[in-house]
Amino acid sequence: MTKISTFLLALLAFFVLSCAEDSADISAAASSGTGVGGSLARFTIIGDYLYTVDNTTLATFDISAPEAPQKIDETVVTQGVETIFPLKDHLLLGTQRGMFIYRVSDTGLPAYVSEYQHVVSCDPVVANQNYAYVTLRVSECREAAVGAANTLDVINISNIEQPNLVNSLSLDGPYGLGLDGNVLFVCEGSNGLRIFNLDNPEAPEQINYLNDFNAVDVIPLDGTLLVVGPDALIQLDYSDINNIQVVSEISIGV
Repeated sequence: MTKISTFLLALLAFFVLSCAEDSADISAAASSGTGVGGSLARFTIIGDYLYTVDNTTLATFDISAPEAPQKIDETVVTQGVETIFPLKDHLLLGTQRGMFIYRVSDTGLPAYVSEYQHVVSCDPVVANQNYAYVTLRVSECREAAVGAANTLDVINISNIEQPNLVNSLSLDGPYGLGLDGNVLFVCEGSNGLRIFNLDNPEAPEQINYLNDFNAVDVIPLDGTLLVVGPDALIQLDYSDINNIQVVSEISIGV
């Protein structure tokens, strides 16, 4: 089997795309070798525990016996919980009101650590050990409050208990995003995909812009990028970041 087909089969085994009225959600197992999730994921795995979010709550399941998962906890977070992102022993929740951070104990139970609040808007998040990158979207986000804007926010989380906004960049209408080392991919829906260099992590520098497809979320993996849109899965080779190539495309329209 070729590298490309193996990659696609592995990804399709882990991802489910569902179209909502004003967004697309990718549900994926992630972390600890169980798969890689997109920034719009609503569930993730850390070790023997599965974490899921709905509009208001974070639920924890013990999956040490995969054939018989057991729900062991449910934590009320806030209204408008949208996404979940794993970062070692922490969970970063994207909500319409801000980013909420929880620490996972050895028993799998999450405990509140801190939060970064923003004006109400649609809000996925990705992060590394020191910085979280959050897109705030007003376009086609019916929950957005007056005064909200389409932005990419950069949050310093080196002190996980005191997340601090350090920069905010204006965008057209951002959706999901993906992080690979010092490269950040930001989806702009029908406006395409923006690629930023993070040599200065607090000041992302746009180095490429692809606007010939609809990008809702992305999953970067070792030089290959899966771009998820409402009508197609597009595989890009970004091993040469200055010469990104389309490898394959699969139509998934309704």
